[in-house]
Amino acid sequence: MPERPQFEALKLELQRGGIAITYIDRTLRELSDHYDDLERAARDAGYRADDAAEVARTHLGDNLVIAAAVLAQPRLKSWSYRWPMVALCMRSAATIGGLPARPVLYVAGRSDELARWSGAIGAALVLVGSLYSMLDWMIMAG
Repeated sequence: MPERPQFEALKLELQRGGIAITYIDRTLRELSDHYDDLERAARDAGYRADDAAEVARTHLGDNLVIAAAVLAQPRLKSWSYRWPMVALCMRSAATIGGLPARPVLYVAGRSDELARWSGAIGAALVLVGSLYSMLDWMIMAG
């Protein structure tokens, strides 16, 4: 579906509200189809192209009203907006899990340095893990 400039503000509002991208795409596709039907009906009623577009936009309604109606349905929100603590913990776990991989990939071809890096990785994992856990705890407790 080509992007319609009249729905760009609506798309941004829905994204800011945490609506899942699949629902945003479906909503914009349905609105676009409905807009085309309204514009076609206005042209069939004798309006010029510019006037038909204005009539269709008026009948469709204001973007803020449409956005409020969509945002009022919590089931359309992405999982990270519905369960923010789970998303926060998963993001922290992924970061903690990914940090040790970086030095390992660097020293993969250097077997003599591997022992030194293994100790550094272990220490970094403990330090960063404890810092992230403390930050998560502070965020959840606060």
